[in-house]
Amino acid sequence: MRFPIKVGLICALIWIGIKLASLSFSLSLNDVKPFVFINMFLLTSSITWALYFMKLKEHESNLLNDIKNGMLAGVPYTVVISIFLYFYYDRIYPDFNQLKIKEVEHKLDDSSAIKAIQKNNPEMQNDSAEEIRSQVLEKTKLIYSAKFNMLVALLSLMLYTTLNSIVISLIFRRVVFRN
Repeated sequence: MRFPIKVGLICALIWIGIKLASLSFSLSLNDVKPFVFINMFLLTSSITWALYFMKLKEHESNLLNDIKNGMLAGVPYTVVISIFLYFYYDRIYPDFNQLKIKEVEHKLDDSSAIKAIQKNNPEMQNDSAEEIRSQVLEKTKLIYSAKFNMLVALLSLMLYTTLNSIVISLIFRRVVFRN
């Protein structure tokens, strides 16, 4: 197995370990932000480490090879994390989804929230409160489904991987290795 792939998989396993450790210790279970930042840090680190050590081994390389090596570290990370997130929200901790849906249901019990939705959405102005409630709950259930989370994670991490590979390759070429 190539070195960048190993780095990506190791960083993915570290993130999965952190997520599962927080579940077992009940730390920040309903707060997504710390895990997103840790995820971004580990993905950036995996691309950086893979590029750095590949640049040390290869003396002749071009920008496209550097970007490819960065992507070799980031894509396995992205795929493993996205698949893990599907199983995490579908099988391991489905209570997160139910809690978020209940929060929205609780907010919709307030008539001022329904009026705010009607005010912000002109197409819903003629709908009854129950129709609005059911439409909002359908959208909420879709947004918090495990499949939707997996797809969003896959797309966003793939975009982040691509941009990081380009930026880190340019930084290494212009600043660190001065090619």
